[in-house]
Amino acid sequence: MPEMPTVTVCGCGSAGTAIAADVALMGARVNVLELPDFAANIAAIRERGAIQLTGQTSSGKTGVARIHRVTTDPQEALEDAELVMITAPAHAHAPFFTTIAPHLTPGQTVLVNTGYWASLRMREILRGAGALGKVTMAEEHIMPYLSRVIAPAHAHIYNYKRDLRVSAWPATKNQDVLRLVRKVYPQFSASQNVIENNFYPGNPSVHAQITIPQAAFFFERAREFRFYAEASRCASRLTDAFDRERMRVAEALGCTVPHSFEYFRNAYLYPGEDFYEIFGHSEHAKRWGTDAGNRRVLQEDLSYFMVPMEHLATRLGIEVPATRAIIEIVQILAEADYRSGGVTLAELGLEGCRTAKEMIDFVTYGTGGR
Repeated sequence: MPEMPTVTVCGCGSAGTAIAADVALMGARVNVLELPDFAANIAAIRERGAIQLTGQTSSGKTGVARIHRVTTDPQEALEDAELVMITAPAHAHAPFFTTIAPHLTPGQTVLVNTGYWASLRMREILRGAGALGKVTMAEEHIMPYLSRVIAPAHAHIYNYKRDLRVSAWPATKNQDVLRLVRKVYPQFSASQNVIENNFYPGNPSVHAQITIPQAAFFFERAREFRFYAEASRCASRLTDAFDRERMRVAEALGCTVPHSFEYFRNAYLYPGEDFYEIFGHSEHAKRWGTDAGNRRVLQEDLSYFMVPMEHLATRLGIEVPATRAIIEIVQILAEADYRSGGVTLAELGLEGCRTAKEMIDFVTYGTGGR
């Protein structure tokens, strides 16, 4: 067993609670940090000093996971941490980075568990706090679990992923990051850079595509629902159309990424040839969701991936009609404007890159761009 790092988990929702508990059961010393506005999320954990964990865990263990520190104080949470995990949704990345940046110390690695280009989007916050050169920035392409908080200080993991991808920015630090995160999750592999990491299959291939064929049910009739149990053949066809465009843009940027059907079969060990078969009768289908939760993941997938993918495709001269249609249709159905708040090439530092090579150089070496 490798020597376990001290880990600080930032954010204590469904993902963060499960990560903190599972990593603690692996033998790591774990601190939990929550933003003051969400202190209620950690009240029960702080009182008990522990999290109850059940389900299919990555550690192979369940039970009571002892947590070293539970706090809203970033300095206390980050003390002695080697690995800092940001487990919050994409729209909450900036508040967490603003909170922790002044307290980061040289040699720490900050890993955003579902990246959505976070290592590029957050670089100016780190720069402004004087932390950009002190720490290593990295991002994971998708959360390690499908999980939920089912009671105070009790997380349940429905399934965990056997294939996780990570990349640092710049990519010259990839092997250092990989050695560290594999101490916690040995199923990690390194993407060649954050472009490949973001284009690797994950959430953007799933939520809008399942939602559109069942829009009236999700937006008008249901208060709670088993979201993945609503996967359909129509959703599978939408995913296939989107994935072919995703893979085409990735290839133009020097990346080879698999189809999401292939990825989810391998990551979750679910049989099936399309989403109807892969998700419809799986552990995913047992998890309950809500309208608010679905709208949040739609905002993440569209504003933080599909919109910037659309920008990248335009810059590279690639047509992505299915992606544009998905954005347009979900905006109408959800009464939301994903493009106005969507991630731009300027936010990614790629506005000044006129060619794919210039983009690849920026994410590989950290120079150029802007």
